[in-house]
Amino acid sequence: MPQLRKNSARQYPLVAEFTFSLTDTMVATDGAVRAFGAGGASAVFDAINLPTNAVLIGGEVVVETASNDSGTATVAVGDSGNATRYLAATSIKAAGRTALVPTGYRGNGEDLRLTFANAGGNATAGTVTVRALYTITGRSHEVQPN
Repeated sequence: MPQLRKNSARQYPLVAEFTFSLTDTMVATDGAVRAFGAGGASAVFDAINLPTNAVLIGGEVVVETASNDSGTATVAVGDSGNATRYLAATSIKAAGRTALVPTGYRGNGEDLRLTFANAGGNATAGTVTVRALYTITGRSHEVQPN
């Protein structure tokens, strides 16, 4: 059995951001072009690509301008394996910040996925930033001397 040595490799956290308005459009996971503020169960978008072996260590959803949807408006953050892996559905109807919840999950290259539930589906205002902090298992930027 090999004898292990203490780890002196270090890496910086990586940060990815995705900012959108609820009137912006993007190709959804079902292949249709949809607005982020559109109603319906198919308002699901792969917003941030993460590499294989990425481990989310933090992040947030920042509602900069609240949604004016006539009904409830929420976003969940996860991936293709679990739509709420990092954040269960949270309201985007008021400005504020909601932290993502790191789970220790080591990804297989899944994108960070946003799932929207907009009851009215008629939002004409709203701006949101999703920020993800992550490391990549096995990566190092420098070596710390012992």
